[in-house]
Amino acid sequence: MNSKPDAAKTHPSDDPAINGITLATTQKLWLSLALATNLFAIVAHGQTQGSDIDPKLGVVVGFSFVPGLLDSIVAMWAILILSILLILNAAVMREHAHRSGPTWYERYPFRIWDASPSIGLGRKGQVMAYVFFSILPLFALGHFWHVFLGEGKLCSEITNDNWSPLAVGAHDFFRFPADATFGRIFGDYYRLAGEVVDKDACNDATTFFPFVQPVVMLLLSVFAVFVTFRALHVVWRGK
Repeated sequence: MNSKPDAAKTHPSDDPAINGITLATTQKLWLSLALATNLFAIVAHGQTQGSDIDPKLGVVVGFSFVPGLLDSIVAMWAILILSILLILNAAVMREHAHRSGPTWYERYPFRIWDASPSIGLGRKGQVMAYVFFSILPLFALGHFWHVFLGEGKLCSEITNDNWSPLAVGAHDFFRFPADATFGRIFGDYYRLAGEVVDKDACNDATTFFPFVQPVVMLLLSVFAVFVTFRALHVVWRGK
């Protein structure tokens, strides 16, 4: 049975500011982060798939990758940036869910104008937003890992400006190269290249820190998935 205070709490305009922020502001902040997360994921996904959606959407959102950038490098940056966006998104979603209720429709921070989130059009909007803003980005994160591990190549500097492919794939990324030293690991002696398989594989490459960088990326992604599911748990179950 819902009490009157609980019912009032579902309306942002009636909710007092907590720590200087109201539910209405929380909803706007979450929507901004959710849109940024999904638009970034779409642009990066289009780049890795060779789709022309990247330059077209890039004009709209004001962001795009350098044309012709290797898929493995796009995936590397996508993993890092998308993980951070997911963490921020989850933090705001969890805060909103803690302060609203009583159903998951109301605890989920998406709103369509003044439509009630628990009935009619508003309820349908909550379901669609849940899938689009909270589930699809996780699949995008998995896609970027697939591209990164499947197409990425580790290059090592043999002599000055003379680079050679050294390793390919997950098992090689998550261990130190045979010629690794502390200075080489954290200097510009290793680079991430892409799917080119001949002697030119290392020509278009970016600085990469073997073992260290993949581990940081993995920890960041695992944490992003964990806090996202924790926030969704609060949305579904309440406090």
